[in-house]
Amino acid sequence: MATPSAALAFFLLFLPTILAMPNATAPLQTSPCACPSETSLHFYLHQFLGLPNRPNRNEEFVVAPPNPFTPGFGTIIVHGWTLTRTTDPNGTIIARMQGTHIQAGPATGNSWHISSSIVFESGRFAESTLQVMGTLNGIINKWSIVGGTGEFTRATGIIDFKKDPASTTDDTIRELNIRIFHYADVASVAQ
Repeated sequence: MATPSAALAFFLLFLPTILAMPNATAPLQTSPCACPSETSLHFYLHQFLGLPNRPNRNEEFVVAPPNPFTPGFGTIIVHGWTLTRTTDPNGTIIARMQGTHIQAGPATGNSWHISSSIVFESGRFAESTLQVMGTLNGIINKWSIVGGTGEFTRATGIIDFKKDPASTTDDTIRELNIRIFHYADVASVAQ
């Protein structure tokens, strides 16, 4: 075991070496962290049901129940719902909500798990995406934003929605209020 004087001698012997190291006495350097931006968006989602003999369907059964009019537990539907600025389904498509919804609740209920990407096609956010997850059950009217790309890099946030009175038997319309916290795309800032 080293005696206190031996340890002190060792320390004093190597002190000049330690002090000569570059930045040995410099303060800790940190990089500033960018503050997130907040963006609020308002759209109307158009869901044209994937039922037989329906026009303009933008969803299809992947795993279908015996009777498509009464989907049950385990039913899987792929969707490409459209997002517009108005309740008019023929309005300019701003984005598409592409993904799946799975009947994950009890067979007697109507509870769907949603996993989707909102892919922006036009306007300021063209080619940007938002990753969305949540439930669709008529009780909880919120989806989580769990990621994004382009203008919405590292996005988080929430989508509040409600069924719009302009809905028809062919077009279920949901009014979406989207609140996004995101960072600038590092690649676009560097250019």
